[in-house]
Amino acid sequence: MIISDVYTVFWREMKRYKKSRSGVLIRLIQPAVWIVVIGNTFSGTQPLIETVGFDGEYIEFMTPGVIVLTAIFTSIFGGVNTLWDRRYGFMNKVLMSPISRVSIALGKMLAISMIAAMQVALIIGISLIIGVRYPGADAIALVMGIVLLFSLGFSGISVAIAATAKSQETFWGMINFLGMPLFMLSPALFPLELLPEWLSFVAKLNPVTYTVLLIRSLMTGVGEGVSTATSLGVISVFVVVMVFVAGYVFTREATKPF
Repeated sequence: MIISDVYTVFWREMKRYKKSRSGVLIRLIQPAVWIVVIGNTFSGTQPLIETVGFDGEYIEFMTPGVIVLTAIFTSIFGGVNTLWDRRYGFMNKVLMSPISRVSIALGKMLAISMIAAMQVALIIGISLIIGVRYPGADAIALVMGIVLLFSLGFSGISVAIAATAKSQETFWGMINFLGMPLFMLSPALFPLELLPEWLSFVAKLNPVTYTVLLIRSLMTGVGEGVSTATSLGVISVFVVVMVFVAGYVFTREATKPF
Protein backbone atom coordinates (compact mmCIF):
# COMPACT_ATOMS: atom_id res chain seq x y z
CA MET A 1 0.00 0.00 0.00
CA ILE A 2 1.66 3.23 -1.14
CA ILE A 3 0.04 5.48 1.50
CA SER A 4 1.17 3.31 4.42
CA ASP A 5 4.68 3.05 2.91
CA VAL A 6 4.88 6.82 2.53
CA TYR A 7 3.68 7.25 6.11
CA THR A 8 6.29 4.80 7.43
CA VAL A 9 9.13 6.74 5.78
CA PHE A 10 7.57 10.04 6.84
CA TRP A 11 7.31 8.97 10.47
CA ARG A 12 10.89 7.72 10.61
CA GLU A 13 12.13 11.08 9.34
CA MET A 14 10.02 12.91 11.93
CA LYS A 15 11.46 10.75 14.73
CA ARG A 16 14.95 11.55 13.46
CA TYR A 17 14.09 15.26 13.51
CA LYS A 18 12.86 14.98 17.11
CA LYS A 19 16.33 13.81 18.17
CA SER A 20 18.15 16.79 16.60
CA ARG A 21 16.95 19.66 18.79
CA SER A 22 20.29 21.46 18.62
CA GLY A 23 20.02 21.49 14.83
CA VAL A 24 16.57 23.05 15.09
CA LEU A 25 17.90 25.89 17.22
CA ILE A 26 20.82 26.49 14.88
CA ARG A 27 18.55 26.68 11.84
CA LEU A 28 16.33 29.19 13.63
CA ILE A 29 19.17 31.60 14.33
CA GLN A 30 19.56 32.88 10.78
CA PRO A 31 15.91 33.84 10.12
CA ALA A 32 15.61 35.28 13.63
CA VAL A 33 18.65 37.46 12.91
CA TRP A 34 17.13 38.51 9.59
CA ILE A 35 13.94 39.69 11.28
CA VAL A 36 15.49 41.47 14.24
CA VAL A 37 18.74 42.86 12.78
CA ILE A 38 18.07 43.30 9.06
CA GLY A 39 14.51 44.48 9.70
CA ASN A 40 15.76 47.30 11.91
CA THR A 41 18.81 48.06 9.75
CA PHE A 42 16.65 48.75 6.69
CA SER A 43 13.84 50.41 8.60
CA GLY A 44 14.77 53.72 6.95
CA THR A 45 13.89 52.47 3.47
CA GLN A 46 10.21 53.28 3.91
CA PRO A 47 9.98 55.37 0.69
CA LEU A 48 11.17 52.37 -1.34
CA ILE A 49 8.41 50.03 -0.21
CA GLU A 50 5.81 52.77 -0.51
CA THR A 51 6.38 52.63 -4.28
CA VAL A 52 4.34 49.39 -4.37
CA GLY A 53 1.55 50.76 -2.18
CA PHE A 54 2.83 49.39 1.14
CA ASP A 55 2.34 51.87 3.96
CA GLY A 56 3.31 49.71 6.95
CA GLU A 57 6.66 49.24 8.70
CA TYR A 58 9.56 47.72 6.76
CA ILE A 59 9.77 44.82 9.21
CA GLU A 60 6.21 43.88 8.22
CA PHE A 61 7.22 44.08 4.56
CA MET A 62 10.18 41.72 4.97
CA THR A 63 8.63 39.20 7.40
CA PRO A 64 6.99 37.23 4.54
CA GLY A 65 10.46 37.05 2.96
CA VAL A 66 11.94 35.68 6.17
CA ILE A 67 9.15 33.10 6.39
CA VAL A 68 10.00 31.97 2.86
CA LEU A 69 13.72 32.06 3.69
CA THR A 70 13.08 29.65 6.57
CA ALA A 71 11.05 27.37 4.32
CA ILE A 72 13.70 27.39 1.58
CA PHE A 73 16.68 26.54 3.74
CA THR A 74 14.92 24.00 5.94
CA SER A 75 13.63 22.24 2.83
CA ILE A 76 16.71 22.39 0.67
CA PHE A 77 19.01 21.20 3.51
CA GLY A 78 16.56 18.45 4.45
CA GLY A 79 17.83 16.08 1.77
CA VAL A 80 21.07 15.61 3.69
CA ASN A 81 19.42 12.73 5.58
CA THR A 82 19.27 10.86 2.28
CA LEU A 83 23.05 11.24 2.01
CA TRP A 84 23.55 9.74 5.48
CA ASP A 85 21.20 6.86 4.64
CA ARG A 86 23.23 6.10 1.52
CA ARG A 87 26.59 6.46 3.23
CA TYR A 88 25.85 4.24 6.22
CA GLY A 89 24.02 1.54 4.31
CA PHE A 90 20.52 2.13 5.65
CA MET A 91 19.30 3.07 2.19
CA ASN A 92 20.31 -0.33 0.81
CA LYS A 93 18.20 -2.06 3.47
CA VAL A 94 15.20 0.12 2.66
CA LEU A 95 15.60 -0.47 -1.07
CA MET A 96 15.58 -4.24 -0.47
CA SER A 97 12.19 -3.98 1.26
CA PRO A 98 8.87 -4.15 -0.65
CA ILE A 99 8.49 -0.35 -0.34
CA SER A 100 8.52 1.39 -3.72
CA ARG A 101 11.24 3.94 -4.34
CA VAL A 102 8.70 6.60 -5.17
CA SER A 103 7.13 6.07 -1.73
CA ILE A 104 10.54 6.51 -0.10
CA ALA A 105 11.16 9.78 -1.93
CA LEU A 106 7.66 11.09 -1.24
CA GLY A 107 7.80 10.14 2.45
CA LYS A 108 11.08 12.02 2.85
CA MET A 109 9.72 15.06 1.01
CA LEU A 110 6.57 15.21 3.12
CA ALA A 111 8.61 14.98 6.33
CA ILE A 112 10.95 17.77 5.19
CA SER A 113 7.96 19.90 4.27
CA MET A 114 6.35 19.34 7.68
CA ILE A 115 9.60 20.20 9.47
CA ALA A 116 9.85 23.42 7.42
CA ALA A 117 6.30 24.36 8.44
CA MET A 118 7.08 23.69 12.11
CA GLN A 119 10.11 25.97 11.96
CA VAL A 120 8.11 28.65 10.17
CA ALA A 121 5.59 28.47 13.00
CA LEU A 122 8.39 29.37 15.41
CA ILE A 123 9.44 32.28 13.19
CA ILE A 124 5.86 33.54 13.11
CA GLY A 125 5.87 33.38 16.91
CA ILE A 126 9.07 35.46 17.03
CA SER A 127 7.62 38.00 14.61
CA LEU A 128 4.49 38.35 16.76
CA ILE A 129 6.64 38.98 19.82
CA ILE A 130 8.54 41.81 18.09
CA GLY A 131 5.32 43.45 16.94
CA VAL A 132 4.55 42.21 13.42
CA ARG A 133 0.79 42.32 12.87
CA TYR A 134 -1.26 39.55 11.26
CA PRO A 135 -4.86 39.96 10.06
CA GLY A 136 -5.99 36.98 12.15
CA ALA A 137 -5.59 33.29 12.92
CA ASP A 138 -7.11 32.34 9.57
CA ALA A 139 -4.37 34.29 7.73
CA ILE A 140 -1.69 32.48 9.74
CA ALA A 141 -3.32 29.14 8.90
CA LEU A 142 -3.30 30.01 5.19
CA VAL A 143 0.36 31.06 5.39
CA MET A 144 1.21 27.71 6.98
CA GLY A 145 -0.66 25.89 4.20
CA ILE A 146 1.30 27.77 1.53
CA VAL A 147 4.57 27.02 3.33
CA LEU A 148 3.73 23.30 3.41
CA LEU A 149 2.99 23.32 -0.32
CA PHE A 150 5.98 25.44 -1.30
CA SER A 151 8.39 23.44 0.89
CA LEU A 152 7.31 20.23 -0.81
CA GLY A 153 8.72 21.61 -4.07
CA PHE A 154 12.05 22.59 -2.53
CA SER A 155 12.33 19.30 -0.66
CA GLY A 156 12.00 17.67 -4.09
CA ILE A 157 15.04 19.63 -5.28
CA SER A 158 16.96 18.55 -2.19
CA VAL A 159 16.06 14.85 -2.43
CA ALA A 160 16.90 14.79 -6.15
CA ILE A 161 20.31 16.39 -5.54
CA ALA A 162 21.01 14.04 -2.61
CA ALA A 163 20.16 11.04 -4.78
CA THR A 164 22.60 12.09 -7.51
CA ALA A 165 25.43 13.60 -5.44
CA LYS A 166 28.58 11.51 -5.33
CA SER A 167 29.94 13.24 -2.24
CA GLN A 168 28.91 15.55 0.59
CA GLU A 169 30.91 18.36 -1.01
CA THR A 170 28.90 18.06 -4.22
CA PHE A 171 25.61 18.16 -2.29
CA TRP A 172 26.50 21.20 -0.19
CA GLY A 173 27.97 22.98 -3.20
CA MET A 174 24.79 22.57 -5.23
CA ILE A 175 22.55 23.51 -2.30
CA ASN A 176 24.47 26.71 -1.65
CA PHE A 177 24.53 27.47 -5.38
CA LEU A 178 20.72 27.34 -5.52
CA GLY A 179 19.43 28.45 -2.12
CA MET A 180 20.58 32.01 -1.54
CA PRO A 181 20.44 33.17 -5.22
CA LEU A 182 16.81 32.02 -5.51
CA PHE A 183 15.97 33.88 -2.30
CA MET A 184 17.77 37.08 -3.28
CA LEU A 185 16.23 36.99 -6.75
CA SER A 186 12.78 37.64 -5.34
CA PRO A 187 10.89 40.56 -3.71
CA ALA A 188 11.68 39.19 -0.24
CA LEU A 189 13.63 42.27 0.86
CA PHE A 190 12.75 44.94 -1.73
CA PRO A 191 10.10 45.41 -4.44
CA LEU A 192 10.84 43.95 -7.86
CA GLU A 193 10.46 47.46 -9.31
CA LEU A 194 13.83 48.38 -7.82
CA LEU A 195 15.66 45.72 -9.83
CA PRO A 196 17.05 46.32 -13.34
CA GLU A 197 14.51 45.36 -15.99
CA TRP A 198 16.32 42.22 -17.14
CA LEU A 199 16.81 41.03 -13.53
CA SER A 200 13.17 41.75 -12.74
CA PHE A 201 12.20 39.57 -15.73
CA VAL A 202 14.34 36.70 -14.40
CA ALA A 203 12.82 37.11 -10.92
CA LYS A 204 9.34 36.66 -12.41
CA LEU A 205 10.39 33.15 -13.50
CA ASN A 206 11.29 32.28 -9.92
CA PRO A 207 8.61 30.43 -7.87
CA VAL A 208 10.03 32.04 -4.72
CA THR A 209 8.80 35.40 -6.05
CA TYR A 210 5.19 34.24 -6.21
CA THR A 211 5.37 32.61 -2.77
CA VAL A 212 6.66 35.81 -1.17
CA LEU A 213 4.00 37.90 -2.93
CA LEU A 214 1.21 35.52 -1.95
CA ILE A 215 2.19 35.41 1.72
CA ARG A 216 2.70 39.18 1.80
CA SER A 217 -0.72 39.65 0.24
CA LEU A 218 -2.30 37.48 2.95
CA MET A 219 -0.50 39.32 5.72
CA THR A 220 -0.80 42.90 4.49
CA GLY A 221 -3.34 42.99 1.67
CA VAL A 222 -0.75 44.35 -0.82
CA GLY A 223 -0.62 42.13 -3.92
CA GLU A 224 2.04 44.07 -5.90
CA GLY A 225 0.28 43.46 -9.20
CA VAL A 226 0.12 39.64 -9.03
CA SER A 227 -3.20 37.91 -8.36
CA THR A 228 -3.67 35.15 -5.81
CA ALA A 229 -4.74 32.74 -8.57
CA THR A 230 -1.55 33.39 -10.53
CA SER A 231 0.67 32.87 -7.49
CA LEU A 232 -1.13 29.67 -6.48
CA GLY A 233 -0.94 28.40 -10.05
CA VAL A 234 2.82 28.97 -10.31
CA ILE A 235 3.51 27.38 -6.92
CA SER A 236 1.31 24.37 -7.71
CA VAL A 237 3.00 23.76 -11.07
CA PHE A 238 6.42 24.08 -9.41
CA VAL A 239 5.50 21.53 -6.73
CA VAL A 240 4.00 19.02 -9.18
CA VAL A 241 7.07 19.22 -11.43
CA MET A 242 9.49 18.82 -8.53
CA VAL A 243 7.59 15.86 -7.02
CA PHE A 244 7.72 14.13 -10.41
CA VAL A 245 11.41 14.97 -10.94
CA ALA A 246 12.41 13.88 -7.43
CA GLY A 247 10.51 10.60 -7.74
CA TYR A 248 12.07 9.86 -11.12
CA VAL A 249 15.63 10.83 -10.13
CA PHE A 250 15.48 8.99 -6.80
CA THR A 251 14.18 5.82 -8.46
CA ARG A 252 16.98 5.91 -11.03
CA GLU A 253 19.92 7.06 -8.88
CA ALA A 254 19.43 5.89 -5.28
CA THR A 255 21.07 2.49 -5.79
CA LYS A 256 24.24 3.85 -7.37
CA PRO A 257 27.44 3.87 -5.21
CA PHE A 258 27.89 6.90 -2.95
